[in-house]
Amino acid sequence: MSEPEIDLLKGPMPKLDKMKAKDIKIECEMWRNLWGWVPPEVKYYLARIGQQIGIVTTNYQRYLGTLIDTHWTLDELELGLVEKVHDTIEDRWYYEKKVIKMKQRSVLGVQWIKERISEQEFEAKLQEEEKKEEDAEKKDVLTGGE
Repeated sequence: MSEPEIDLLKGPMPKLDKMKAKDIKIECEMWRNLWGWVPPEVKYYLARIGQQIGIVTTNYQRYLGTLIDTHWTLDELELGLVEKVHDTIEDRWYYEKKVIKMKQRSVLGVQWIKERISEQEFEAKLQEEEKKEEDAEKKDVLTGGE
């Protein structure tokens, strides 16, 4: 199975009878997490899609029909982070775990991080790759490029 967010965003969803139990469990957990984020006022309407509904507008005109879809706008994002801050009074550095709420209109861009490694791990990988290249060059010199 591909990454869950890819299936969620792009589909088509795989057929359940062709999925492994592990993949069904991952997808179920994803949907439960997603449903947990939906505000109650949105759930109220989503649970009633397909039902007959009467709506009265501000000019008192009544429409009778079937609720086909609902459209909602993103208002706010919450970001959990750990931030390094300096306390100038104590002259010490601290790490603070925070939840920051941002209005959607204040966001200029979003970066989805797929992998993150420390500087030490990155340098170690770089040195390992350089060593492999050197070893390959030495082998080419010894074997005459064969």
